[in-house]
Amino acid sequence: MGKIKYMSQLTPEELQSVKDLQSKYNQTVFEIGVAETQILTFEKQIAKLRDDKAGLVKDLETIEQKEAALVATLQTVYGNGAINPETGEITTTQ
Repeated sequence: MGKIKYMSQLTPEELQSVKDLQSKYNQTVFEIGVAETQILTFEKQIAKLRDDKAGLVKDLETIEQKEAALVATLQTVYGNGAINPETGEITTTQ
């Protein structure tokens, strides 16, 4: 004896439920891809900012060294004191 195949059909509501789930699944997978792409972009931006910061820190160190050298030179000429950067006036301390 052969097997008898029965064909059934989903109700319109059941079919709509299947389609809705498929659509939600596909949309969620798409959004995961978008999120991952954004993460990669942000990681690149963070790496660039870290590189920029490292360069700025080196610049700051150079500025501090130049400042220390200038202060030493000015102290040799004028003695210890404070300089008003607006007027150039020096108030010496004894």
